[in-house]
Amino acid sequence: MLSSFFVVNLMIPDDVYVHKTVEGDGSAFNELVQRHHAKIYGLACRMLGNPDDASDATQETFLEAFKSLPSFQFQSKFSTWLYRVAINTCQQHIRKSDSRGRTLMSYSNCLREQNRQYDSDFPERMVLKTERDGLIQAAIDQLPPKQRAVVVLFYAQNLKYREIALVLDCSEGTVASRLNTAIRNLKSMLKDL
Repeated sequence: MLSSFFVVNLMIPDDVYVHKTVEGDGSAFNELVQRHHAKIYGLACRMLGNPDDASDATQETFLEAFKSLPSFQFQSKFSTWLYRVAINTCQQHIRKSDSRGRTLMSYSNCLREQNRQYDSDFPERMVLKTERDGLIQAAIDQLPPKQRAVVVLFYAQNLKYREIALVLDCSEGTVASRLNTAIRNLKSMLKDL
């Protein structure tokens, strides 16, 4: 009985919950948060490299989304719009935190938290994967914010060029150019890996 509730809930499009939220139904927004929290947190982890900053940015993203939801135009999917809010929030955090810096260890902790359930039977594999991912993330952290956003949206969030262009409010050609430049930069930084 309970599992059929979740199946029915997943079949209801986000737009229905957006309309209900705008009409004042707080539980509808909770459903949107539950649906998208993991992806937004994952994006924030990749963009910020720190679990505490990622948690803060995720919370700020949903707070900003809630406040801005009445202005949502339904010209894109809700998830695309939410990614845009998340990217903007993360870029604000990057600007604030660049002077403080982020550490590889912080990002490793962020990854460990995300992957703990998947690799619990093979802890040594998890450690190696986390270390490698940490080195890659350290290189991603060195990219300019616009390149970093494209890399994270394409590789970590699995968005297509068209979707990334909508999130970043640029052309698909710009997305391709930024991604190619970012890949060249990453290859140069990671050539010894």
